[in-house]
Amino acid sequence: MRLKFKYPDDFRSSCLLVLDEDTGNVVGTIQSSKPRVDSSGIDIDIWLFDGKYQTRVNGYDAALGFLMGVESVLNHRDDLQFQFASRAA
Repeated sequence: MRLKFKYPDDFRSSCLLVLDEDTGNVVGTIQSSKPRVDSSGIDIDIWLFDGKYQTRVNGYDAALGFLMGVESVLNHRDDLQFQFASRAA
């Protein structure tokens, strides 16, 4: 699994689509808020896999870190399932 961002076709939305590059499926969304007056950044809501993985983070780096973490966990889980299946065979 490799997650990537895609702008919706209208380019006017503050929402990005999250795609699994391996399957081409949309697996979630990233929605940003307006920048805060106190200049502490912007809030970013992330919603993946029908809400199984969701969070609100502050700033781009935290959003990217969350996505990379979810991707890593899901890839690790798939690797473990493959190892158990091959041992059982």
